[in-house]
Amino acid sequence: MKKFLKRHLEFFIVFGLVFLFALFFLWNSIVITIYPGHAGVYFRRLFNKGTITEKYYGEGVHFIFPWNKMYIYDVRIQELKQTVEVLSQNGLTIQVAVSVRYYLLKDQVPMLHQTVGESYREKVIIPSTISSVREVIGKYLPEELYTTARHVIQDEILVEAVEETGRLPIIYADMIIVLIKLPDMINRAIETKLRHQQEYLQYQFQILKAGEEKKRKIIEASGIQQYQLIIAKSLSEPLLKWQGIQATKDISKSENSKIIIIGGKDGLPVILNTETTPKAKLKTSKPKLKATQPEQNAGKIKKASEIEQVAPKNKAATPPQDKKATTKKDELGALQKSSKKVYDAIKAANNKLSQNPLEIAFGQKKQKE
Repeated sequence: MKKFLKRHLEFFIVFGLVFLFALFFLWNSIVITIYPGHAGVYFRRLFNKGTITEKYYGEGVHFIFPWNKMYIYDVRIQELKQTVEVLSQNGLTIQVAVSVRYYLLKDQVPMLHQTVGESYREKVIIPSTISSVREVIGKYLPEELYTTARHVIQDEILVEAVEETGRLPIIYADMIIVLIKLPDMINRAIETKLRHQQEYLQYQFQILKAGEEKKRKIIEASGIQQYQLIIAKSLSEPLLKWQGIQATKDISKSENSKIIIIGGKDGLPVILNTETTPKAKLKTSKPKLKATQPEQNAGKIKKASEIEQVAPKNKAATPPQDKKATTKKDELGALQKSSKKVYDAIKAANNKLSQNPLEIAFGQKKQKE
């Protein structure tokens, strides 16, 4: 054995080096790693040729012959975004952007690989999505797309896409309409219509609000009327006097400088006096008899002659004086008298304010008694 190894040592070394080189070079074809959320489909080239459809290879590390191949599929939920141009019922072009969420069934991935292949997204999902969107959106008018609930349209597209896919192991999780873009002319018309509709609803609301406001004011007015009637029955002269005394007391406690005129029979400020002013007596005079026209003319002639006789006497009796000087003196005297009266009234009012308002009121009552 040793002699055999010595004879063929060079051959074993070369074979080992070649094997290591081939193993290093073909490592990725021999050792297959399937990551989370994926499934593998095994294909044999030489022995038991063909795709193994009975099972799928799950997550983990798998060893295969380098001449065979492992196809790996993503079985997690995937998203496809697609923009489709659709003709509406009246022939206008509408752009619809949709988002499709789908996933594959793990146990049927080998069958999908055998029937469709790895490009199932371009062969099945995109065409079925475009077809279903055009089929559903083409039933509606452009203005109906604004009024119809979006989830209704999405459900119709989803049902249509499932029917288009057939029995393939592709499950549609959801179909979402991302954007519906109408022509600018249709957009402006729909916006104008909706704005007028909202204004109409606003006017109706304002009418209802005005009616309710009318009812509220009527109820408020009736309540105020009843309140005034009840207060009018409870008011009396002693109560008003007591309220006036309290108000006078509060005014006297104020730190602000003021002048209050106290007067009236109750000793209260003039604004709080409850005394009623006596009504002025009407003067009655006997009607005078009108003189006749001849008598009036005779009287006028007589008065004129008397005035002519008296005038010379007055001119002789009164010496000439300066009229302007006499009028100024009279005005100064009147101003001095009026200012003295005002000063006396202010002094009396300040003297009364220095006393307690209650003592003033009761003191005046005692003086009257």
